[in-house]
Amino acid sequence: MTKQKIKITEVVLRDGQQSLIASRMKTKDMIPVLSLLDKVGYSSLEVWGGATYDCCLRYLNEDPWDRLKVFKKYIKNTKLQMLLRGKNLVGYKEYDDSVISLFIKNSFREGISIFRIFDSLNDVNNIKSSIEYVNKEGGNSQGTICYTTSPVHDEKYWIKLAKSIEDIGAKSLAIKDMAGLLRPNIGFELIKKLKKNINIPLHLHTHSTTGLADATNLKAYEAGIDNIDTSISSFSNLYAHTATESFISMIYKDKDNPFDMKLLTKIAEHFHTVRDNYSEFEGSMRGVDINMLLYQVPGGMLSILEKQLVDLKKQNKLKDLIDEIPRIREDVGYVPLVTPSSQIVGAQALMNVLDNKRYQTLNKEFVDLVNGKYGEIPGKIDKELLKRIDKNYIENDNPIKMSIDEYKKEFSNYCKQNNLKDFSKKDTDLLNYILFTKESKDFYLSKNKNTHNDVIGLQEGFGLFVE
Repeated sequence: MTKQKIKITEVVLRDGQQSLIASRMKTKDMIPVLSLLDKVGYSSLEVWGGATYDCCLRYLNEDPWDRLKVFKKYIKNTKLQMLLRGKNLVGYKEYDDSVISLFIKNSFREGISIFRIFDSLNDVNNIKSSIEYVNKEGGNSQGTICYTTSPVHDEKYWIKLAKSIEDIGAKSLAIKDMAGLLRPNIGFELIKKLKKNINIPLHLHTHSTTGLADATNLKAYEAGIDNIDTSISSFSNLYAHTATESFISMIYKDKDNPFDMKLLTKIAEHFHTVRDNYSEFEGSMRGVDINMLLYQVPGGMLSILEKQLVDLKKQNKLKDLIDEIPRIREDVGYVPLVTPSSQIVGAQALMNVLDNKRYQTLNKEFVDLVNGKYGEIPGKIDKELLKRIDKNYIENDNPIKMSIDEYKKEFSNYCKQNNLKDFSKKDTDLLNYILFTKESKDFYLSKNKNTHNDVIGLQEGFGLFVE
């Protein structure tokens, strides 16, 4: 193996804890090791974005921007990284460019250097504006391939997509394998081809769900990948990622290892203790999830659907549900299952199974997906499904995307009506309101609320697991 120091992104503060304890880790449990994490020599720390922003407001009674300030205070030498859902930012709907610009401007100002920007359909038009705004601020705009497998997602597709992402201005590129589907040898060949066809750094992010991650990461290293995502050992594997210490041990002999393993052990011990405090949020997974390889159904997505069935006393329908999800995915042109397409497909599958008839009830978001309102579908849509949608659906006008000024006026009026100070005057408070209006109202009305409502709705719940 080469003695060259591989670049590693540590994800325990965002995706590691998101994958294993549903993003419930409180900031106070992170603070004791932030300065230690800063000493490791990571290329970046993934700390923010997606469900972590959501959960701060929804469950933890924390301002996500205050969390970011804490990271910036304690982490002086390592770049901070976040996950961004393109035009959806960290929410579940498309926002006006004025909102996207304001969010990125404030995120960069508060310490985020690297923005990993993805779209669930791999439609570059949905990430273009975010890349442009990040570049304008001087950040690292990291375009993303949401990896999946299907008859339409071949090597040629991925290379064309990667070049398109580079062409719209991305400063780096990530292969985001949220379901752990990238096989080691296929990954090796894909990375080799991508390195020959693009000129920007290439990162790999994969999950351990299917048991392939360790081998895939090693083969990616051998293929010349520039950066690998890992999670500290006490928050690794299962739905999460390859353990940081394990990956380092794979590629370095002890005498050549540039990383301080004792320091990493100290960090791991802290998070091992912390994890015990959140055992109620642990998933049921105890080993490899073969359903992912067979059906491409993310484990977290499946667990929430299973809970929905239990609540409805329809748990006997679980096998039907597992079978239905890949059928729907094929019907809608093999969309990758990642936020928000995963929620949409999952919700429609649940309706189909409960109705005992396919597409008798049509979820509006599902219809919008088929009609291209979420972006360009990668494959062909089933003709019978198109006929049913055309026959049964009267298209509503597209929802109007409000501007910053309109949101500001609305939030200001809300504050006045509830005898609150005018929080709309501060950008970050305004952004909280825009992105999570209901949760923000509760948050600003009462700093002492204690919300542990774990009956998570379909639209909200899946996002905690499949980013």
